[in-house]
Amino acid sequence: MIPAMHDAILSYLEPRRREALDLLQRLVEIQSGSRNKPGLDRMAVDVAEVLGGILPEARILPFTEHGNMVQGMTLPAARGEKGIVLVGHMDTVFPADTSFTAFREDEERCFGPGVYDMKGGLVVAFYALKALSQLGLLEEIPVTVLCNSDEEIGSPASRPWIEEQAKGALAALVFEGGGANNDVVTGRKGRLGMHLTVRGRAGHAAKGGAKASAILELAHKIIALEGLNDGREITLNVGQITGGIGPNTVPELATAALDARFLTPDGQLRLEQNLARIAAKESVGGTSTTLSVQSGRPAMPQSEGNRRLWSIAREQAHLLGYDLPEELRSGVSDANFIAGLGVPVLDGLGPVGDLDHSDLEFILKDSLCARAALTATTITAIWNHAQSG
Repeated sequence: MIPAMHDAILSYLEPRRREALDLLQRLVEIQSGSRNKPGLDRMAVDVAEVLGGILPEARILPFTEHGNMVQGMTLPAARGEKGIVLVGHMDTVFPADTSFTAFREDEERCFGPGVYDMKGGLVVAFYALKALSQLGLLEEIPVTVLCNSDEEIGSPASRPWIEEQAKGALAALVFEGGGANNDVVTGRKGRLGMHLTVRGRAGHAAKGGAKASAILELAHKIIALEGLNDGREITLNVGQITGGIGPNTVPELATAALDARFLTPDGQLRLEQNLARIAAKESVGGTSTTLSVQSGRPAMPQSEGNRRLWSIAREQAHLLGYDLPEELRSGVSDANFIAGLGVPVLDGLGPVGDLDHSDLEFILKDSLCARAALTATTITAIWNHAQSG
C-alpha cells in the first residue's frame, strides 16, 4: 500500500509526463556548451523562469567570463535557515559549433545534447519541487536550488558559490544522471587534471652522441606515470602529448596532459607524492620537468553521512515499489566539493540513461517522473528525520 503522501505526489506527476518532456526538449534545444556564454545566459533565463514559477525567490547571478547562474530558495531558506541544497548544472560538453543539437524521442527513450548530463536532472529537480509546492510541503522546508554553468570544465567560477551555499546544510542532492541499474551515487573518486612539461636542449639529430631530448625524457616519465595505476584506488591516464618541431631536430620541449582519479584523501596524498617523485627524477641528462595542476576535485568517499542519505532515499524507493542500489562512480561532479565540506550528499538523482558526452546520449522517458517522485519524497523524509532527531 503506497502511503498517502507518496500517492499524492505520484498523482500530481503522472498527468504531467508530457509537460516534463516538453520542458526537457525546450532546455536541450538551447545550445549551452560550457564556453558558449550567450547560450548559457539563455539557459539561465529559462531556468530562472521555471524556478520563479515554483519558488518565492529565484534570481539570475551574472558572471562576466562564464555563463550566468541561477539560485532559487523557499522562504525558510531565504530567511537564512539551513536545510537541503539541490545542485544541477546547465552546461554541456558540446561546443557552440557542434552538429549535435536536436532533441528526439521514441516510445522508450529521449535523445539529445545534455538530455542525460544533465538537463534531464534539472527537469527532475524542478518537477519534484512542483509536486511539493502543489501539496504545500515546501512552506516549512529550507530548500536552496543552485544551477551552475561551468561544471563540465571543473566549476572554476561556481565552486566558491556552491561551497558557500552548501556549508552547514543538512544534506545536498545532486542531479547527475542515474545509473543503468537505477542506482544513485554515494561515492565518487576525486580527480586531478595536470600538465607535465619537460625541457631539454635543441640540437641537430645527425650529430649523434648524448642528447638532452625532451621527448625521450617524457617517454620515461609516461611509463612511470602509467605504472601508478593500481586497479582500484588510483587510476591515471596520459591522454595527450606534444613535442618537437621535426624529425631531424632534438626536441627541446615536450608536454603531456594527465588525468588522475583517487578514491580517498589518503589515495590523493600517495598519488601526489608519487607524481612529485616521478617529476623530479631525471632519466635523460640535461632535462628538467615541471608538473602543474590545472583543475581538481576532492574525493567523495562513501561516508556514513552519504550512506545514511541513501538509506533514507532507498526507503522512499521501496515505498514507491522498487529498490535503489548505491554506486561508487569514477567520474567527478560538484558533489565532490560538497562532500569536501563534510555535508552528506547523494548524487545520481537524475533520470536513468547512458552514453553521455557522445551523440548517442539518452535517457529512459519513464525515469524522468519516477526520479522526480523519488526526489520529492526524499526531500520530505530528510526534513522529517532532521526534525524528529
